[in-house]
Amino acid sequence: MTSLATPPRTFVTGGSGFVGRALVASADRPLRALVHRTPIGNGHETIQGDLLASETPWAACFDGMERLLHAARPSSNTDRGRRRVAKRTAVANEAMLTAAEASGVHALAVHGSLSYGECGAMLVTPDAPVNPIGYAEAYAIGEAPWRDRIGPSCTVVRAPWILGQGSWFPMLYGGSTVPRFGDGNMWMSVVDMDAFAPWLWTVLDAAPGGVVHPPLLARCRQRDFAEAVATLRGVEVVPWSENRTKRTYGRQAAASMFASLRMDDGRGDASEQVSSLNGLQDVLQSVLGRS
Repeated sequence: MTSLATPPRTFVTGGSGFVGRALVASADRPLRALVHRTPIGNGHETIQGDLLASETPWAACFDGMERLLHAARPSSNTDRGRRRVAKRTAVANEAMLTAAEASGVHALAVHGSLSYGECGAMLVTPDAPVNPIGYAEAYAIGEAPWRDRIGPSCTVVRAPWILGQGSWFPMLYGGSTVPRFGDGNMWMSVVDMDAFAPWLWTVLDAAPGGVVHPPLLARCRQRDFAEAVATLRGVEVVPWSENRTKRTYGRQAAASMFASLRMDDGRGDASEQVSSLNGLQDVLQSVLGRS
C-alpha cells in the first residue's frame, strides 16, 4: 500500500490546459507528463508525444506509474470540427486506457457535467444517465472508452462550471455587458478552480472508482450569477435569446449555456445557502481582480 508520505507515482495528460495548469501548479509530487507543444514547467519529467497520434509511446508513459490523471480534451473551434476531433480522441483514449490497464494503473479523468444533458431543477446524482448536450455531444464520442471502463480501476470526475482565470468566464462574462441567457432560470453548479485542483489530487490518491462529483462552491440560477458579475464589474445585464447565442457562439455552445444542471455534491442544499453565495461573490471578486 502506498503511504501518505509517498504519493502514488502519477502520469498526467493535458498539463498545459485550463484544468491541467492548475493541477500541475498544485501537485504535491513529481509528475510524468505527456507534452505535445506547450511545456508544463515546474521541473517535472516529460514524454514528448501527441494524445491523438498512433505512435504515442503509451507503454513508456506508464512504466513505473501507479495513477493516470487525464485532463486533456482535444477540441476545435466549430461544431463540425469538434465531432471530427472527438472520433480521433475515442481511438486515442482506447489505446491509452488499454496500456494503462496492462500496467495496472488506476485511471482518473476529468469530464464535464454536460454529459447529463438538460436536467431542469432535478438534483443530478452521479448515477444519473448520460444524455449529452451542447459541447458534450462531441466530447461524449471521445470519452466513450472511459465510460465503458467506469468501475474499480477507473474514476470519472464530472465537473460543472469551473470558475478560474481563463476559459469560459472572460469569453462569456468579460464583455461590455453581462449576458442573461433567456430568462436566466437555468441552474449553474460552480466550483472554484483553486479548490477543485487540490481536491482532485486527494480523489486520485483515494482511487474510489466510479463517477464522482466535486464539492461545489455554489449552485445558483444563471440570472443571479449574471447579476453578481455585473454588480462587481459595474456593467449592465443584457438578455440574450437562444438565437442570438447560436449566431454568436454556435449551436453546441448555445445549448451548453442554456442547459440547467443542479448537481448533487453530497451536501444537501448547502451550496445554495447564503454563505455559499457569499463565497461565490468572493471568488468572482478574486478572479476579476486577476483579469
